[in-house]
Amino acid sequence: MERREQLVLTFYSPDVPKLKGNRKYQRPTLPTNKHPSASMPPQRRQQHVDQTHTYIRMFCGSLCGFSLLMLICVSPLNWVRFLVIKNGLELYAGLWISCNHELCWSHTPKPPYYLQYSRAFYIISVLTILIGLGWLLSSCLPRRGSMTTNLDLKVSMLSFTSAICLLFCLILFLAQVHWHTRDAMESDLLWAYYLNWWSDFLYMFAGIVSFLNYITFRSPPTDQNVTVIPVEKSRLGIGPVTTVSPAEDEGSWSELESPSDGEEKLPNAEM
Repeated sequence: MERREQLVLTFYSPDVPKLKGNRKYQRPTLPTNKHPSASMPPQRRQQHVDQTHTYIRMFCGSLCGFSLLMLICVSPLNWVRFLVIKNGLELYAGLWISCNHELCWSHTPKPPYYLQYSRAFYIISVLTILIGLGWLLSSCLPRRGSMTTNLDLKVSMLSFTSAICLLFCLILFLAQVHWHTRDAMESDLLWAYYLNWWSDFLYMFAGIVSFLNYITFRSPPTDQNVTVIPVEKSRLGIGPVTTVSPAEDEGSWSELESPSDGEEKLPNAEM
């Protein structure tokens, strides 16, 4: 017969603190969080969160400021080039400039007023983003707590509004170009016009980041008068959880301590 190998199972029983008065009970030890931030004080941790919040807000402000600067720089430039079909003459025009030719548009408003509507949306877009940047700069000043209330949400809404207005401006300008060059000329959009689309994209991106910053870092106001009651949960998530009131808990502790006192008195009585 073959010899059966003996299988030895070794169970690891770590040393855990025992409950006073009951030598057989061992309190389970839960795993500890060894992350460096676990030992950080709550005030220091909240300070790091607030700094991250401020850095993201300044990043959104930088995107909006760069987009506004780029938008203002390309606004006085030529956005489109016209080519006259009959003689091959090249004419240039933009949102705020005209080529001073009979075939180009003039500054006098004429229906369907695409150019005038485009300029109006451009001005609204610039004014809206200027308000957002002003709020961001005022939040950096001391004693401006009322201005920072839901500031990220406000900046996000202003960025979206500015992006939508700039989008309407570019679409209406394109409609003006197509309406003006129906038969006599051909049009070719220049790099300055496409650069405005990048500004619009940056406005939209800054609005999304600012809105995510508002959702991520907003926290409900803490009430100092509210007492937090700890909730007991099973360790493995299986089985019922017993709820014990504080009075019953104190009674159980007194019952556990009373047998130990009786055991100490018995040897003294025998002596």
